[in-house]
Amino acid sequence: MNKKAHFKRAIQRNEFIVVYQPIVALADGSCTGAEVLVRWQREDGALLGPDRFLPDAQRHGYLAAITDLVLAQTLADMAPILRSHPGLHVAVNIPAQDINSGRILKVIEHHLAGASVAPRQLWLEITEGSSMETAACRSVMEQLRRNGHLLALDDFGTGYSSLRYLHELPCDVLKLDRSFVTSIGTELPPHPVLGCIIDLARKLKLKIVAEGVETAVQARYLEKQAVDYAQGWHYARPMLAAEFARHCGIHALLSSAPAAPAVHGGPLSVLALDPVAAPVSAD
Repeated sequence: MNKKAHFKRAIQRNEFIVVYQPIVALADGSCTGAEVLVRWQREDGALLGPDRFLPDAQRHGYLAAITDLVLAQTLADMAPILRSHPGLHVAVNIPAQDINSGRILKVIEHHLAGASVAPRQLWLEITEGSSMETAACRSVMEQLRRNGHLLALDDFGTGYSSLRYLHELPCDVLKLDRSFVTSIGTELPPHPVLGCIIDLARKLKLKIVAEGVETAVQARYLEKQAVDYAQGWHYARPMLAAEFARHCGIHALLSSAPAAPAVHGGPLSVLALDPVAAPVSAD
């Protein structure tokens, strides 16, 4: 079976799994929301992280279908929690091609209409890249903001034109890539441009979310630097909606949370999603 057929079959069989990595406020450690991540539980039992299949999905024309599935499953999973806890949010990655075309506007409107979730509770993360068409992106992003969504520039600092995007595209949140966090608390000094990025975000009045926080030392350093939010294994690994509810101390809604899909005949667990020996990128 070729790759295109594999993707078509995987979508038909609902093999794409949506999980949630908690995002915390560094000031007090409270859970403020979650980044939405996707995994592929293949028919052969393999569990793939997004870096293992999304590039191929884009090449074979299935990225939009996967994006739609992620949005639909996210709101199906999380709508009861978000409706009862208006301070929480979920952050969903949106491909640049869907921002360029504007296709995502109707997709989001459709899913939100049936979920009764406030637009401000659905953050949209846009990854910078060479495929972004600045004029088209700016128009669509401005409309998304008018609709009430917060926009985040994802993986900031890893692309070839980050500063241009910050200048030309409307955004509310800067996602600090894990590569800038890794050296904190090691024998190496913090990344030389980390402070510059934080200062820049402050001057532009952007909220900052640090990705890939794995130690208490990293968390304390970022808090002292007035970074707003953090996510990473220091706080929690990606988890299913019911586990996210428990993690945030939300107990009343667990009875309405969907059952975990089966993996090798048993319930899907956090450890199955992210084995210690092979951590999967949070992006």
